[in-house]
Formats: sequence, C-alpha cells, structure tokens
Amino acid sequence: MCKATLILNTRIDYPNGVIVVQRIHQLAITSEHAPHGYIYQLHCGTHTGVMLIRFDNETGKGDHIHEGNAQRPYIFSTLTQLLNDFAAAIRPHLGA
Repeated sequence: MCKATLILNTRIDYPNGVIVVQRIHQLAITSEHAPHGYIYQLHCGTHTGVMLIRFDNETGKGDHIHEGNAQRPYIFSTLTQLLNDFAAAIRPHLGA
C-alpha cells in the first residue's frame, strides 16, 4: 500500500441538518487509481444518513460524483478546482 498524508479532514454540521465532511489524502507516489496524487471523499448528506452529493475516487471507479442514486464521471484538474466544484455543488443544500 502506498503511503499517504492526510491534508484535509473537516466536518461541518449545518443548522438545517446537512453535514459536510471533506477528507483528502496526498499520496507519496501517484498510482493508476489516483494519477493526480490524491485520494478524496467529499460528502454532503443529512444527519439522518441521506447522501445528497459525494465526490470521490474509490478504487476501481476513478474520479466521480454521486448525486442521490446517480453517478457520473468527474474530470479532476487541480485540488483547488475539486474543492471549488464541490462547494458549488453543495451550495443549494446548505440553506440561507
């Protein structure tokens, strides 16, 4: 297994019941699974366990987005862009 360094690990609980968890590891060596050098799970869901949106790159699936029960590919360009795209995707769920 490749060594990885945790570079982001946050959880925010919003008053409307939405929970946002962001976890990113930077790999010491890139891999076929993560050619950009990051393993990430960016999750937006509810306190009752409903997943609203998740960006991740689990083994065997590559970079992708879950929206409800649907999945679609995600084109990773930079870590900053990933975080910006996730923030834009979850904004409607955060309330005013």
